[in-house]
Amino acid sequence: MKYTETVKAIVEHTGGKDNISVATHCMTRLRLDLKDSSKVNEEALKKVSGVMGVVNKGRQTQIVIGAAVNDVYAEFIRYTGLSEEAPIDQNLDDLNTVKQDLKNKKGNLLTGFFETIAGIFNPIVPALAGAGLVRAVLTIAVVLGLDNTGNTYTVINTVANGIFTFLPFLLAASAAKQFKMDIFVAMTICAGMLSSSWAGLISEGVTSFSFIGIPFTVVNYSSSVLPIVCAVFFASYVEKGFRKVIPGALKIIFVPCLTLLVAAPVSLMTIGPLATWVGNLLASGVSALFEMGGIFAGLIYGGIYSSMVVLGIHHGMVPVLVQGITNQGFNYLSPASGSANMGQAGAAFGVWLKSKNKKNKTVAASAAMAAITGVTEPAIYGVNFKYKKPFMAAAIGGACGGAFTSIFALKAFAMGGPSFLNFAMFIGDDPKNMWLVMAGFAIAFAVACVMTIVLGFDEENTK
Repeated sequence: MKYTETVKAIVEHTGGKDNISVATHCMTRLRLDLKDSSKVNEEALKKVSGVMGVVNKGRQTQIVIGAAVNDVYAEFIRYTGLSEEAPIDQNLDDLNTVKQDLKNKKGNLLTGFFETIAGIFNPIVPALAGAGLVRAVLTIAVVLGLDNTGNTYTVINTVANGIFTFLPFLLAASAAKQFKMDIFVAMTICAGMLSSSWAGLISEGVTSFSFIGIPFTVVNYSSSVLPIVCAVFFASYVEKGFRKVIPGALKIIFVPCLTLLVAAPVSLMTIGPLATWVGNLLASGVSALFEMGGIFAGLIYGGIYSSMVVLGIHHGMVPVLVQGITNQGFNYLSPASGSANMGQAGAAFGVWLKSKNKKNKTVAASAAMAAITGVTEPAIYGVNFKYKKPFMAAAIGGACGGAFTSIFALKAFAMGGPSFLNFAMFIGDDPKNMWLVMAGFAIAFAVACVMTIVLGFDEENTK
């Protein structure tokens, strides 16, 4: 009930109860689908106690609450009488709403590309992160004395590595949903590409095969990333084409049959080998950039990563992270992007130290704590970006931390939100790797905090 006044104010400044059609929430935001978005008073909303920021997404208004969003949402539903909706697992906009809004905006092709990438990869990131951390915990257990030749180790290791071996199946399901294709047909194409027949041929030294007299390269698609996504993308158009020309009663049999007969061979012969080459080249290129670029690679990536988050293009890096983990067992990007996250935390902490406004101090403290755990939205939108200079300070801190991590070529061995709390994802064969990553995070936090205090900010003018 302590959030009643906050909820009343939010309802008032979004046009009243009758203007709200649907209300849901994600990890940090209250998301309201409005009948008339012109009735939203953003400036008044930003001044409401408990509100860290407002993001306008066309038909949907997103109100950044932070860690208390679950409690605020419960009170919101009680007060408005709206139906309770399932929470959104990812901090992503509703893709259909975004795509509709983008039709009237420039650059919609690029933005749509990043949204599509996010829609495919983000749903499977929790599973990848969980499995990766299981591997990290297993490494700790071995250091503490667990027998790495025993049955217990074998069972846990097999479970943890299973998702990486059969990753294409998860991607097939996710991509099929994104491209509006029959999920089970997509997974059947994936099964054909992952068949043990190809692995058997490779083990026998066979690298070339043929279909109707046309030769193609034999590839083991286990743990691959791009091939299955590209294959499902192609298959979705094949399926749509057959649905248009085949009569209704015959669709249920002939559409899947013909889609498999066309899409699977084409994927094996052209799409798969080409996408494998591109994926390996991409992962190797990023690794080479950090290995050869030294301090500059981390400095640049750590410095611009938060701006990538604001623009939404950081989703485009997810395939690179996944490809690196599955191909090499590590990636160089997460320590640098984690430094950017900790830069946001440090800048918000600096705002807390320097602010004279009681409400601002409370918001900044909450945002800093959330950012330290890897949830940076409250810090970015509710504090740093709002005051501008703290956001610049966070970028400087992220650049310094990123430079430190790239000097020592530090790695992440699992997926997840890089933060102090998620330290286990940086545990590998070298125990110093994790401690040096934590040092890089500390540098980013401290530099951002100090720079925020030095640069200062205007608490009154937040336009």
